Amino acid sequence: MPRTDLRYLWYLSSLIFLLAAPAFAEDVLYLEVVINGRNTSSVLAVVQKDNDWEIQASELQALGIKIDFPHGERFLLSEFPGASGVYDETTQRLLLTLPSSALPMQTMAGMGTLKPVGDARRDNGAFLNYDLLIIDDNAAGSQGSLWHELYWFSPNFFAVNRAIIRGGDAFENAPSYLRFESYYQRDDEGGLWGLTLGDVINATPNWGSSVRVGGIRIARDYELDPNLITYPLPEFFGESALPGSVDLLINDQLRWRDEINPGPFSINTLPFLSGAGVAEVITTDVQGQQARQKINFYITSEILSPGLLDYDFTLGVRRKDFGFSSDNYANNPVVSTSIRYGATSIFTPQLLLQAGEHLRMGGAGFSLLAGNFGVFEISHAASDYFDEQGYQQSYAYTYSQQRFGLSGRYLQRHDTYRDLGNLDQKVLRDSQLQVALSFYDRTLGSLNLGYVRVTDKQLERNEFATLSWNRYFESGLTIFTNINRQLQGEQDTFVSIALSIPLGRTGQASVGAQRDADNSWRNQFQAMNNADYSGGLGWRVGADDSPEKNAYAAVDWRSKKYEMTASVLRNGENRQTSGGLTGALIMMDDAVYASRFVVDAFAVVDVGQEGVPVMIGNQLVGNTDQRGKLLIPDLSSHLENRVAIDPSGLPANAAIEAIEQMVVPKRKGGVHVQFPVRLLSSVLIDAYDINQQPLPVGAVLGADITEREFIVGWGGEVYIEQLSEPMRLYWEEGDCVLSINPPRDTQESLPRLGKIICEPVAGVDE
Repeated sequence: MPRTDLRYLWYLSSLIFLLAAPAFAEDVLYLEVVINGRNTSSVLAVVQKDNDWEIQASELQALGIKIDFPHGERFLLSEFPGASGVYDETTQRLLLTLPSSALPMQTMAGMGTLKPVGDARRDNGAFLNYDLLIIDDNAAGSQGSLWHELYWFSPNFFAVNRAIIRGGDAFENAPSYLRFESYYQRDDEGGLWGLTLGDVINATPNWGSSVRVGGIRIARDYELDPNLITYPLPEFFGESALPGSVDLLINDQLRWRDEINPGPFSINTLPFLSGAGVAEVITTDVQGQQARQKINFYITSEILSPGLLDYDFTLGVRRKDFGFSSDNYANNPVVSTSIRYGATSIFTPQLLLQAGEHLRMGGAGFSLLAGNFGVFEISHAASDYFDEQGYQQSYAYTYSQQRFGLSGRYLQRHDTYRDLGNLDQKVLRDSQLQVALSFYDRTLGSLNLGYVRVTDKQLERNEFATLSWNRYFESGLTIFTNINRQLQGEQDTFVSIALSIPLGRTGQASVGAQRDADNSWRNQFQAMNNADYSGGLGWRVGADDSPEKNAYAAVDWRSKKYEMTASVLRNGENRQTSGGLTGALIMMDDAVYASRFVVDAFAVVDVGQEGVPVMIGNQLVGNTDQRGKLLIPDLSSHLENRVAIDPSGLPANAAIEAIEQMVVPKRKGGVHVQFPVRLLSSVLIDAYDINQQPLPVGAVLGADITEREFIVGWGGEVYIEQLSEPMRLYWEEGDCVLSINPPRDTQESLPRLGKIICEPVAGVDE
């Protein structure tokens, strides 16, 4: 090629390169982004500018990246402080390395954080708890009593009346009917508060005193959501530059483990303990490098979580002579209001106001979490009663940890301080001091020391100290010792020591000795075997070598419908025999069920089939009765209860949508739990023609109410599945039809309807 042509070609190529240079400098690439070793599985449009990368800010922010420096819609990676990038051409990925402060915070729920339960419910009905006791004593005579609780309940409320009926020689001068309390309760699960009308007890801080009132009470009720943790939980923080795992150790025990992404993280934990503890967060990245961080923390229920409000408002007339009179109330009304508020995670202020019956009282206090060194509580209250003033001060401190605990409370009342709880007291308490120490070691056992001093306005003083020690051994043996020392007056000392020995799964025996104030020792022996919770026989025996030669023996019988007990007691020359019957009668679903004592909530399971096993969790609780129902007397209110049936107890032709349900009952009431069962009427017929001959094998029959077809087998036998209504089967080749009706007895798994004639179509239509 001539030199002149080469020169022109060089000029042309240079011009093309200069024109195309900007395009080569700004290539738009669609790359998968990896941030600090974690693949985001996101593809971003990035522009390569020389040795730099231009990135859309909104796309990075969508991945949770914090961009806290001045930037436009697009910016260069070199402008991001502490960031760098590498282009992997083979995998078409952009490997970004960003500072941990720019990565999103990961919040992980450690140790199985509780979830909110579903909506609680309660149906209509009533139940009666009863406790019948009959005693025959050769010295005191015969007596009998019937304690009972009658509840009425509906979806929105429950009402209760508690009373006792009694009679016999010991109650000649006492009322035969004694009412303890009656009230109406309405709960608001959404707002976590309750309204009570009738006999109520007001709530106060630890330094206040409660009183029984006939009236109205409106109060916060956190028990309506048992999964709500009302006190601050420890939160542990850390960060990892690369993907990896994190372990959480509480007091050197592994409590939680999970995978983490690069960046900062926090772990919210559920309290497996109260008091002081030490947590260790161990972060391990994909390269095996570990980072350890130890954190001290303190958990206490005395502090409300920030923003939570606990309150109580009670208005009515004071109840007097409770336990001795059914309807003795004061004439003038009283009011009591108490408030606690979670101001911060360490500070909870308290307020108490009371008035009525010539009393005006107000007090304020607070609970303070002093870091990891325990909880302080301080309060001050003042009162005016018939123009006589007084005031009260209280100080309390609590500290606990795995091996050591300390608590103390001092309360001092000055002048004639009064509140609603002591209006009827003639001798007022002047001061009270309580101190308790506890030590625990797995080898040495548990040691507890206590001191109590109480003085009143007449300068009488009660003061005593206690010392107890117990040690549990792996074999099941347990040693108990206790010393009580009265520190004023005659300064009596009481000592007891006992050794407990396990007897199988549900029983135990114990031998021990006691020293009384007169320095006499008494040896004791006791043994017992509790009746199994599912039902059975239990027994108790005991004796001592005191001058009275005390001895007793008792047997217990527990069934699903009641509990019975019978006992014999000897005390010197006295002999006493007794018998008791405890249980409940439940009225629901136009039926009466006998049950054991109802403590919380219950359910009536309706399957519609007899003999079907019913389970709570994985524990069998019984089989349905002849009505296809079973009563479960012991569910937990406002919590999820897994109620299930065993389908093996259903007929072979039964169809059911679900075999388990999560039931959340409200307290003090029952719910219906239905498992709708459909019995599929699958049948066998013998198809014959008008000449009394079986239809031929392989003949195809079409149905008038479904598009299905049925094939004739040997001997004219036809299997028809799910026959729930009358059906006609047409045989086109024979120009005839078979009329089939469902069987009356649906309990039979596969009934045979017998011979059915295929009638000519014309004859059928007529």
